[in-house]
Amino acid sequence: MGSQAQTWTKLLERCLQDRIPAAQFEAFAKILDRTPISRAELARIVLEPRPGLKTFVDPLLPQYVEALVRIDLVGPDDLLDVLLRHSRLRQLDPHPGDDDAERTARNSTSPAPPSPPRRGSNPVPLDHAVLVAMAHLFHSGQRPRSPREVYMVLKAMAAWMSTVVAAGTTDDMMQSVTGHASHTSSESQAIVEAVGMFMYAIADNPRVLSVLGGQFPKDIKSTLTHALSLFIPVVFHSSPPIATRLEAFQRTNDLVPGRATKDDDKLMEDVDGNALGLDGLGGLGAVETAVIHSRAGLYIFLHSLLAGRPIIDDNMVLTHLTARYKGDISNLTTDLIVAAFDVLSNATFRNESQQTRFLLRAFLINKIPVLLTTLSLSMFPPLTPEFCIGQAMTHVDTQAFPTLSAMFDAPNDGGGAGGGSGSGFFSDVRQEFLFACCLHGLIPETSIETLLGEMPMQELPPGGKYTRELLVSQCASDPGRIEPLLGEVEGMDGNAGAVVEAIVEASVLLASLSPRCPNIQKQIIRNMCAAKGTIALKTICMTLAARPSSLDVMLCFASPAAILQPICELLDTWQYEEDQGEYQPVYEEFGCILLVVLAFVHRYDLTALDLGLADGTSFVAQLLRPADTTQRVDELSEDHSTQLAGWLRGLFEPDSGITDELMAACRPQVYYMLVPVLLSQSVLACHAGVISVETLKGGLEYMLETFLLPSLISALSWLSHHLWEEHGDIDVVMQILQIIVKPSSISGEAAVVHAVVLSLVGKQLECALRDLRRRKPDRSDVDVVLQHLQPHATLKRTTASHHSELESWTSHSPGGLLSSLRNTFQSLVLWSTAPDINMTPANYTHRHLLVAVRLLGARAVIQTILDEMKMQAQSDSGDLDLDIATSLVVAPTVDDVPIVFEPCLPATTGRVHGQTTAPPPPPPPSSSSHQQRTLYRPKTRLSLRDALRLEHDDVAPKISTADPPRAENIMRLYRRVEAHFAGVVEANAAADVSAHALAGVPGGLAGVPGSLAGVAGDLDVSSVPTAADMIQGLEVAAATATAVAAAAAAGIDVDVDMNMNMDDVLMLGQAATAISGTDTRM
Repeated sequence: MGSQAQTWTKLLERCLQDRIPAAQFEAFAKILDRTPISRAELARIVLEPRPGLKTFVDPLLPQYVEALVRIDLVGPDDLLDVLLRHSRLRQLDPHPGDDDAERTARNSTSPAPPSPPRRGSNPVPLDHAVLVAMAHLFHSGQRPRSPREVYMVLKAMAAWMSTVVAAGTTDDMMQSVTGHASHTSSESQAIVEAVGMFMYAIADNPRVLSVLGGQFPKDIKSTLTHALSLFIPVVFHSSPPIATRLEAFQRTNDLVPGRATKDDDKLMEDVDGNALGLDGLGGLGAVETAVIHSRAGLYIFLHSLLAGRPIIDDNMVLTHLTARYKGDISNLTTDLIVAAFDVLSNATFRNESQQTRFLLRAFLINKIPVLLTTLSLSMFPPLTPEFCIGQAMTHVDTQAFPTLSAMFDAPNDGGGAGGGSGSGFFSDVRQEFLFACCLHGLIPETSIETLLGEMPMQELPPGGKYTRELLVSQCASDPGRIEPLLGEVEGMDGNAGAVVEAIVEASVLLASLSPRCPNIQKQIIRNMCAAKGTIALKTICMTLAARPSSLDVMLCFASPAAILQPICELLDTWQYEEDQGEYQPVYEEFGCILLVVLAFVHRYDLTALDLGLADGTSFVAQLLRPADTTQRVDELSEDHSTQLAGWLRGLFEPDSGITDELMAACRPQVYYMLVPVLLSQSVLACHAGVISVETLKGGLEYMLETFLLPSLISALSWLSHHLWEEHGDIDVVMQILQIIVKPSSISGEAAVVHAVVLSLVGKQLECALRDLRRRKPDRSDVDVVLQHLQPHATLKRTTASHHSELESWTSHSPGGLLSSLRNTFQSLVLWSTAPDINMTPANYTHRHLLVAVRLLGARAVIQTILDEMKMQAQSDSGDLDLDIATSLVVAPTVDDVPIVFEPCLPATTGRVHGQTTAPPPPPPPSSSSHQQRTLYRPKTRLSLRDALRLEHDDVAPKISTADPPRAENIMRLYRRVEAHFAGVVEANAAADVSAHALAGVPGGLAGVPGSLAGVAGDLDVSSVPTAADMIQGLEVAAATATAVAAAAAAGIDVDVDMNMNMDDVLMLGQAATAISGTDTRM
């Protein structure tokens, strides 16, 4: 290796080891430009395989690559050639030595058996990251810089596409032999997407198209034509929009095999009068027009997020917005604010419930500024958040959201959070929103009066802007801070997000640090709450369970799994301490903590999977099983049968009672699982005359005590299911319900828990009682119980519709539910035709669409949407109908939101049966990448996107002649929907690769102490006269980082001293090598 190559190699290795930022590496590279080296050699140095990183990639390396291309020290074609030479996909190419023409010709026939894998390949994430980085350079117009670069890049990409096809063919062959997909199959798929993105960027690059339109080398054109024709069918399976765009690129640039000129294409189109092009990969005949962003587009999207359980995943929301607006941050920000106001205004005109209007108001004031803060990071002068907010405020309907001064001209018919249904409820919404934006630094306080149009009547919060870290620290030092903090969840000042995050963090800490759970994971506030963790957690859970609106706000900032999975882990592993004195407080704490889990579950119809409980054997997962799966007495184990007998005696034998001995012998988890069986045996015994009604009443009064009250949720759920069937014991069941629903006496604290219990099961019990009244209209006691249940039957917040709402849709004549859906579509189009006029929003609820899909099926709904698009084409609505139809199809549901959670680790430090266990050694750094799990709900029905795909694949080709307008609408809608999802994938791709790569970097590199990482940061670029001086200045720090990494991998605990000399470093490296066998030499 020459001296120049050695110098560049040392620079790259030292910068990687010392975590030098890309910008500083770029400055170093400019200095080394005095040391001449060929582009190909530099590409080889940067991208040659590195030992020890066979699976993961250093996230800095792609950044360095992009920096070198940006300053033109290396060309994209050189990088692509070297990258392909060391790609793992080459191991799957049965003829790696063939040229591109031979390879592409051979790919059209049957493949040969794969050759044995060769050494020296790069990890797939590196291939993906470099390809995406090059795609960004071409998409942004920074590249190419010459016609020759175009030729060489297209030649390199032809080789990449041929290799991808060869690797995919080998994958298919191996899968047919083994019967299952290989790991390399997923790797090949990742590269397919990256190559597709790069080719997409090339197809949209004006300089490339200009070169292709002139003289072009025939050999390169021939190779590209063959490779592209083979690659398009492969990429179609993962990204139809990319395939469609590449097919257009292929046709418009004479890259179709067997076609010589563009005139031939024109002649064939003239001959084919239909020219819809519905065959192949989606066709090209349907005319594509400019994308129009209707006012109803984001209106529908926000409705879908808030129609039932809030499904506001920040990443999902931002990727949807990015895919829709394609980088138009100004209009994106303005439209998002206006849509949030429109949704809130619509809720008032529809007379939605108080809780719904409160949620929408909290979303506008507390969540929208958070999203705007993220979006503002992409704004550059002269565009500012203040300008976008000002533009949005001019489109807000001042009749729906009047100023405070205007309210003096009319009586105030509501007010406060969740107040009345008139404009008084919204009299201060604009002011609250502007102050929340000011709190987050989006606008200065001096601008509020200008934007509002009058003097504001409120101020910023006295405590300023909260941060999660600050609030958690306050709760750690002062547990009394938790309770007042709970009251701020429903605040309308912009701080709710930080409050929710702090409460979730505090709950996780308290749950994991509880002495009743052996899985203690965190050490931050262990000394403060290790003895009383469950007491503080009980306060949080009880307060939240009694405030349904607080649950709604929490889900705007955290997922159910993030909130509840640690609590479920605590409940699963709950145990008594060896020195346990009283057991009644233990049952009370357990019940109150369980209550908040059940409050979330019953309010939003959550499943065990939604809580992050992938294992169905956990206590909470078993408790959530339907009532008809309750165990029978003859199915109980001997221990559980003994415990059941003890509870029956304790409840119904006068001389027994609920004693500490009974509760000590039966853990709370077992008791809650036995409650349905306990109640069924009580009903059976009373019906058979074994116990009297008075005895039954006395026993049930025990269950109205605070420490047993939450168990009535399981009891009432079982009774609700029992009422739907005829068992001849209705008299006994109704007497039990009267005792439980309307107790004769109950304590103050128990009354709060009792109200929560009734609210959780009130709806299902109400439905069962209404059915009983229909079957037995002569029973007056049913109406008595229903009357007491009525105030508690409004807890549910799901996408299901009330029977009166459903009747209003289905009674629409003619056409019923689908006809009312068409009317809704028409109103959305009409409202969007005048976006600049402040008019009442279209009457819309996303429940309408979801109910139609649930009752009639997705295909019937998508056909109705297509019918309405055909009707709208006859009016002068432009492409508004296409945008609205697309928004309906791509609107997310709960099935689209990933369930992300962190499974609890094995036991570390904590009290188990009164003993203290020593903490085990920390897990290896690489294990952190396995902590977070992502699950998805199982798909049980066709989505609108699935139905549209069926229309595109099956129906459109058949009707292209009989009904061309409908076929064209199918094509246009299908392309727009797939293009949207392709944009979402593209927005996530780079972030996902970077995150995975970062997670895979060995802890000794990514986790180097800041003092070491800062060594390079202290270097002054201007003070580095030569490359030799620069390398020498990094030597000790780099060696130290390497040695520390090896020591950590070997389990050696090292206190890094910045005064360590090279001898100390080498000694440390030798020790690590002796233990782990890893060579730490430079």
